[in-house]
Amino acid sequence: MVDIAELQTAANFGRLMAIFLWIYALMSPVSGIIADRLNRKWLIIISLFVWSGVTLLMGFAKTYDQLYALRAVMGVSEAFYMPAGLSLIADYHQGKNRSFAIGIHMTGIYLGQALGGFGATIAGSFSWQTTFFLFGLAGVIYSVVLILFLEEKKAYILETGSSDSLWKRFRESINGVGVLLGSLSFWVILFYFSAPSLPGWATKN
Repeated sequence: MVDIAELQTAANFGRLMAIFLWIYALMSPVSGIIADRLNRKWLIIISLFVWSGVTLLMGFAKTYDQLYALRAVMGVSEAFYMPAGLSLIADYHQGKNRSFAIGIHMTGIYLGQALGGFGATIAGSFSWQTTFFLFGLAGVIYSVVLILFLEEKKAYILETGSSDSLWKRFRESINGVGVLLGSLSFWVILFYFSAPSLPGWATKN
């Protein structure tokens, strides 16, 4: 707030968070369609690399507009992780431990957010720029580690021949969305996930 005066206004901070969430929300279905058709290992690695690179670059930001643009890019990169990550876990765990595996994964997400709070301690001891740089650098290094140890495992094969046109594949994706939106269970889960997010993000923003 001292270095970037615009952040002294709560509304500007809200806009900074909102651009990330809007793009994250709009890109998530697109990334899900892509994850069904491409190698999820590389989607996860690229997502982590870009997200971490953006975090690192935030440490060099001098203006509000630079932070705003970086948050927008972060929304795109992070949207590609969750669909690919959860579906990869589901394919690795076909038996009775699928929900348990996803539960452990979700524990990692929220535990990571909680531990990320110690970034304030680092910022207090050094600077906010150093905090962004260190966390970003750690993610970039970890993305290289994933290249060596993360493996793709498809439990399904999409029936798309090499002669299929891009338009045909797009229509098949749209048809799949129609089936999804026609499921009552999907709407129940969607509402359940959205309901606590609304007050949660409103409070944080």
